[in-house]
Amino acid sequence: MTKPKAIPLNQNIKIFFKFVFSLRMTTYILFLFIFIFSIFDESFGANILISPSWLSPVHRFTMRELAAELLKRNHSVTWLEYGLRPHDSILLPKGVEEIFLRIENAPRVTALLNPKGKIQLTSNSQLWQENFWVPVEKTNGWLASLDLCRAVLKEHKNAFDKLVQREFAAVVIDDLYNPCALLHVGLQKSLFVYWSMTGLRTESAWANQSPSPPSYIPVPGTGLTDELGFWSRIYNLFAYLRELYIHQHLILRRMDKLFEKHYPNKVPESFAIERNASINFVNNPPIFDFARPYMPRVNFVGGLHCRNQSKNKWADTKLSQFINNSNEERGFILITGGFTIQWANAPKDVIENLLGAIREMNDTRFVWQYNGPALQNPPSNLFTLEWLPQQQLLAHPKCKGHLSHGGLNSVIESVWHGTPIIGWPLTATAKDNLLRVTARQAGLMIEQKRPTEKQFLSAFKRIYIKFYKEEMLVFQDMLIDVPYTELNHSAFWVEFIVRHQEVPHARSGADDLNIFQYFLVDVTLFLIGCTLLSIWLLLNLLKLTVRLLCWTIIYLKCCVIPNKSKKSVIEKKDPIAKKKD
Repeated sequence: MTKPKAIPLNQNIKIFFKFVFSLRMTTYILFLFIFIFSIFDESFGANILISPSWLSPVHRFTMRELAAELLKRNHSVTWLEYGLRPHDSILLPKGVEEIFLRIENAPRVTALLNPKGKIQLTSNSQLWQENFWVPVEKTNGWLASLDLCRAVLKEHKNAFDKLVQREFAAVVIDDLYNPCALLHVGLQKSLFVYWSMTGLRTESAWANQSPSPPSYIPVPGTGLTDELGFWSRIYNLFAYLRELYIHQHLILRRMDKLFEKHYPNKVPESFAIERNASINFVNNPPIFDFARPYMPRVNFVGGLHCRNQSKNKWADTKLSQFINNSNEERGFILITGGFTIQWANAPKDVIENLLGAIREMNDTRFVWQYNGPALQNPPSNLFTLEWLPQQQLLAHPKCKGHLSHGGLNSVIESVWHGTPIIGWPLTATAKDNLLRVTARQAGLMIEQKRPTEKQFLSAFKRIYIKFYKEEMLVFQDMLIDVPYTELNHSAFWVEFIVRHQEVPHARSGADDLNIFQYFLVDVTLFLIGCTLLSIWLLLNLLKLTVRLLCWTIIYLKCCVIPNKSKKSVIEKKDPIAKKKD
């Protein structure tokens, strides 16, 4: 057996240096890859345009949360709004490029301003009428938004055209009262997210092809739940047809005329633009609404502004002292009106009745978001402030109830923090939002728009029944028991369309069907035609058969039977002839 040859020392040194050099090269390559990936990660930041409707300040309030999250993810955000004056009280995150097109002449919009200069889509007189539940605010809002867009294209067309020429990786637009943003994506042919800041409305579902059978899905504005009787289904069907008619024939046709006037043959029909959205957002959590079918591109992101308030410590203020010193068992009740109720315009009897009920419950404290004139001799158990940290108050362990006007964000916040609701709706939309809670027994409703003192007092007392709190906690648990936050969910889908450009697999073949094909009218007519043709052929065949039978019977009676009888008679008369034969 031969011994292995010894490796010379100088060769060992060479091997050692080669090994060290290879390690060094590996390290260099590793650092190079890290550098390249860091550059790629920075370059992934996309330019995104967000455009809420100016007519509803709460839309700006909600959409700014998404803007802040996108900024954290290294994207640049441009913000487009157009209206009479900026909503300066709702600040945007630092780093957002805001473009505000100020409108000087929009008569229809000016007519909707209340004495404090706030937009009110339902007039003050209608807002407090007991029997006024017609959802006119939506039609008023659309007509006013068209007036604003018309003014933009007249006063700021150059600025608008420059914005169209800019490149955006994705656009997020409000699907309510925002025609100029729809025009922008139509001209730019950009990928966009169409965000329904309400629930999934009838016309929104029609645009994204989510089925909305009126047999069990209540139409917004009807005040119905998903438990529909015969007459309710009839009413719901007519409401469904009315909503589609108003949007398709009154709103979108006006929009098309406006677009065609300023950009002839350059932009598709507005409904085609709506239907071409890459992703649809709906501003309520999936478990919040009544169960319904929807397309894969529809994503529920409601409550993205809700936060866990356990880490937010209360500052030592008069408000914190007021609620902390409240009775441990009775606590306090929160009263809010959002952007809808301007207390300066509320009827005097409503204010007096509410104050009377608060005085009567002197063992309970009340915190009221009040923006009206100074109250004369307010009760000692009442604290008023024009702006309130609503989520902090709802999350406070001593908050026993929330008297809410029914704004969607307000209702979702109450559910998110597990506080029972006393619903006091003044509009049809608000009533719909509150029905999602009261139908689950997680709150109660004051049906009257101008309640008496006794009605307020009864509602305040009933909200302390444990049943409402228990049901609300069940509802809260289902709402927040999700594997992601709605904010992360919404940001993910914006980045998804930036990465993948389009989501064809989330679209259905219904996009290529007209109304007759969608409802199988052509197939139904064909089958009816085939059935009628079959019946006609069958009847004619039956007639022919009957006629043949009749002719056969007649022939037998007239020809065959008489001949046989004659022959038999002859045979009887001449038997000899018969024998010869």
